[in-house]
Formats: sequence, structure tokens, C-alpha cells
Amino acid sequence: MTEADRELMQRYIYQVTRRLAKDQREETARELEELITDMAEQKGMEEALKELGDPAVFAQKYREEPGWVIGPEYAEDYRWLLKIVLAAVALSVVVSGVVQGALQRDGAGILTEAVSSAVTGALSAVGAVTVLFMILERRKIRVDFRKEFRMAEANGAERRKWVPMLLPPVPDSKAEIKRSDEAVNLIFEALLAGLMIFAPWLFGAYAFENGTFIRTIPIFNLERWNIILPVLLISLAAGFADDVVRLVCGCYCRTVLIICLISGAVQAVFAWILLKGLPFFNPSFVQELRQEFDWQGTKGDLLTLYGTGRLETIVLLVIWACILIETGVTVYKTVRYAEKG
Repeated sequence: MTEADRELMQRYIYQVTRRLAKDQREETARELEELITDMAEQKGMEEALKELGDPAVFAQKYREEPGWVIGPEYAEDYRWLLKIVLAAVALSVVVSGVVQGALQRDGAGILTEAVSSAVTGALSAVGAVTVLFMILERRKIRVDFRKEFRMAEANGAERRKWVPMLLPPVPDSKAEIKRSDEAVNLIFEALLAGLMIFAPWLFGAYAFENGTFIRTIPIFNLERWNIILPVLLISLAAGFADDVVRLVCGCYCRTVLIICLISGAVQAVFAWILLKGLPFFNPSFVQELRQEFDWQGTKGDLLTLYGTGRLETIVLLVIWACILIETGVTVYKTVRYAEKG
């Protein structure tokens, strides 16, 4: 077997095993290597891989359950992400319900609100994730086709069946994106969005008298929340889409870089709108703190900057710095480790 044939075989094996559970990958890789080697000795490597077919479809043979929710190439990521988002929505409803129950002690009303929020959040999550993956699949964002294939389509040629030359190279290990990192990001973003939708008043200072909850002093401007929330959700959605694309692609590449740049720009602009263009924070927060707790503040306390505009500037600069760092890391790893050509 030539080095070129062996590389092509490894590309195919990688594209199959990356779609399987970790405990299946090693054994499946060995089985596939033996199978492909035997077939290649009789028919040649390209013909052997053509006979096996698209690795996304072939991988389904090793799965314990069918995965055709969206399509064979995207099904496992779709289901995996949907579970994460639904879990985050459920967690946000539970957290808000528990806090409200502990503070308000109105069990019947809270249960009704929690059920309503859970149903609404679950339907929204399923719809959002499904639409997102439909777009990814229609645009073929995951698949990096060869130039010849793209040129054939541009010339109006009929879409060819899968061929081994469409296999992308096995990525450098340093270019791989950890799925666990993206899972944490997605859970945090979905949980934050759920809390911002269902219980934004939870973010604030809690006032008690003789152990009994009196009220919350919200840190956000809830009187203008109908204007603030859509802007905030768009910013969160941009970060969510960026993490989904990283999850789907699995490694740093041109697609991840482009989406990262777009997402970063959207988040930077909408952060400015939230903190500089809208009354994001409750303008009477510090005043209410002083009245409720007789709080006067100390020199250097960030809350003493509340209402001066400087606190918003500091928060905005921190957000922009985080965006620049993430973008810089993505640019570096894409240029340094991603596939060339």
C-alpha cells in the first residue's frame, strides 16, 4: 500500500470514527483498517472507499440507534446539542422556580408559571436548534469540498455521488476543538438566556425583614426590559451560533474563523448598544440600596461608579477584551494549524 493510499484510508477512518462514541472509536478504527486493507488489495483504494460510500452514512451502521433527525452527516451533533440546550432550559426554569418558591412561597402560582415557562422554552429551543442545523446542512458548512468539485457545481454540472477525494485531511491535533469546552459554553449561554427571559429579576439585591423576603432590588432596568431583552438575546444568539459551528466543524478552519469574526463583530456592536445606547442597568439601584440597607459605599467600590457611565465603560471594555482574545486565538490556530489550501 502506498503512502497516498494509506493517508486516504486514514482520512476515511477518521471521518467515520469521529461520529461515534469515544468507547467505540478505537475498535471500529481497527476493524475498518482491516476491512479497507483487504478490499484495497483486490480493487484498489479509491474503488474500495467508493464501495463503502459516504463515511457519514457508513458510520450509521455502527450506531446503536438511528440518527436521521436532520440528516446522517449532522444528526449526531443535532441530537447532542438539543439535549444540552433542553437541559439548560430546564435548569433555568428549575433555578428560577426554586428561588421564587423560597422567596414568595406561592406554590400553585409558581408551579403554573414554571410549567408554562418550561413548555415555551422547550419549544423555542427545539425550533431554534432545528432551524440552525437546517441552515448548516443546506449551506454544507461542515463539508469542505475540493476545488474541482466546487468548480463542477459552479459550471452547472450535476452533483456527483460521494467519492474518496472529498475526504478532508485528518486535522492536526492542535487544531481540534474540544467538544467539552463548547458544551460548557452552550450550556452557559442557554442557561443565561433562559434566566434573562423567565426571571431577570433574580439578578439583584435581596431584601429581607426578620427572615422574611420583602423584595428584590433588580440590577437591570426591568421597566425597559421589553426593549433590552431582544438586543441581549441577539448578542447571546451570535455567541451561541459561533459555538455551534465550532462543535459541528470540530476543528479550526476557514468556516470557524469567518463565523468567529462575524459573531465577534455582532457581539461587540450589541454590547455597545446595551451598555451605551440603552439604559441597561437599573438607574435607581444604588439609591434603593442606600435606602434599604443604609449602604454608603467605600472608596474604590465599583458600585460608587454606578450612574456615572464609567461602570458601563469598564464592563464594555472587559467584554471587548474577551472578544478580541477569543478572535486572536481563533485566527492564530486557524493560520498555524488548519489545513492549507
